[in-house]
Amino acid sequence: MAQAEKLSLEIKRLIKAPRDRVYAAWTDPAQLKQWFGPDNVQTHDLVADVRVGGTFRWDLSNSEGEKMTCRGEYRELHPDKKIVFTWQWQDDEDWQDHVSIVTVELDDAGGGTELRLTHEQLPNEESRDGHTRGWNSALDKFEKLVGR
Repeated sequence: MAQAEKLSLEIKRLIKAPRDRVYAAWTDPAQLKQWFGPDNVQTHDLVADVRVGGTFRWDLSNSEGEKMTCRGEYRELHPDKKIVFTWQWQDDEDWQDHVSIVTVELDDAGGGTELRLTHEQLPNEESRDGHTRGWNSALDKFEKLVGR
């Protein structure tokens, strides 16, 4: 259990927007393209078939200009409450035969929405730390988009 916790991350944010607006920004492909990914990456394409069993593919270049692809599958969708999807980097030996799980939970709080993101089963501590920075940067962009 201690090892599993070491390879997980949790981020909580209070978003100044109602839950339906927050949920839509996570599940509408056009809105996802506007905020998904940290500031230091360039998204080339983001394709999301947002339904249980549907998949997503995110093609990007990282800060060094290296092209990368992340894929996943939607496992749970509970409108305005919860989203669960798998997360796996392609062409990265740390991620070969390794799949992690992202859970986004939404609750009413302080006149807005508390967003709780957990990313579990990361392959190592370096990946956990990198994903913590990445998710925080992406959520900064997310807040600017939905909190208007």
